[in-house]
Amino acid sequence: MNVLIALPDNSLGGAEQYLKMVAEYYAKKGAQVYLFFLKDSFINSWKDLNSYDNINTTIYTSKTNIKSIIDFGFDLRKLKKYEFDFIYTSHVKITGVLGLFIKWGLLRKKKFIARESTLIFKRYSGIKLLIYKNYYNLGYSKVDSLICQTQIMRDELLKFYPSFSKKVVVLNNPIDFSIISNLEKERISIGYDYIVAAGRLIKEKGFDILIRAFSELKKDNEYANLKLLILGEGNQRIFLKELIASLNLSREVILQGLVLNVYPYFKNAKACVVSSRVEGFPNVLLQMMSQNNKVVSTNCAGGINDIPNIVVCNVNDENDLFKALSFVLKNDSNKNRAIFDEFLKKRSIEKFVESIENNTLVKDSYGR
Repeated sequence: MNVLIALPDNSLGGAEQYLKMVAEYYAKKGAQVYLFFLKDSFINSWKDLNSYDNINTTIYTSKTNIKSIIDFGFDLRKLKKYEFDFIYTSHVKITGVLGLFIKWGLLRKKKFIARESTLIFKRYSGIKLLIYKNYYNLGYSKVDSLICQTQIMRDELLKFYPSFSKKVVVLNNPIDFSIISNLEKERISIGYDYIVAAGRLIKEKGFDILIRAFSELKKDNEYANLKLLILGEGNQRIFLKELIASLNLSREVILQGLVLNVYPYFKNAKACVVSSRVEGFPNVLLQMMSQNNKVVSTNCAGGINDIPNIVVCNVNDENDLFKALSFVLKNDSNKNRAIFDEFLKKRSIEKFVESIENNTLVKDSYGR
């Protein structure tokens, strides 16, 4: 079996984590996996896959995306002798480009599986949205199955592209327990109590809302020694540092930077928080649930309210987030472990890929 997976770069956001799970799943099954990264992020978050002899990795280092795409096309032409059993993407631009290459005959495939990673039409506007629409028009006609993470995402996409209706399915994000079982063993030493959040430091993640909610929480003497730890890096670092200073929280809120293994941080936290304004579906929420019994999330994506025993609050509402944090910290949550584990078992990477391979994709993987 031959599997091709293409990504913008070798960083490790939510969409990349999904594709990495797929790559490792097929590698363990003995398939030949071809990974293509159009840019080197210099973080090299995929280096642990180098241990697989059947994973073939190409990283383009051209200074422009156009040059990388051209080089990518030439390399695919060399692989034309292969008919790929499965092609996987999870980024609109990459999906559009690969679809175009298939149209041009540079790439042969049996099944092209694309996944939407966010709510494009809610998240972007103006010229940026127009650019994304061009990619949809460019190559999505060659996609065989287009995965949306939630019913809301599917409905939103079909408002703009009703012609996709026969190929769009809802399939919830997977989780790979074999990866987690190795990563969660790492030990960390942090000399204080903390709540934790993780993600790129961008507006959509709502860390400014979280910091303000945490400021309210600190007014309770019970949490005098509690800190907020935010894992991740991004273009809002300076803005967030200034906000932290303005609230006199410079010693209380720690911007930890990029962390390759988040699981020990989640496990040892007093609570885990997703504060996003908008998401396709936050993979980090599942990671938090695998490690911690106390989990708070804003209602930032479809399906959030269907998850049992997490505490859900409104988006863009620091007061509601403060109340949610206070509630989860003060209440017993031991019963959540069994409930979370049972929920996560239904989202295993094995079940996810098998449903694709066996063509048993359903409209809604909650069973409705």
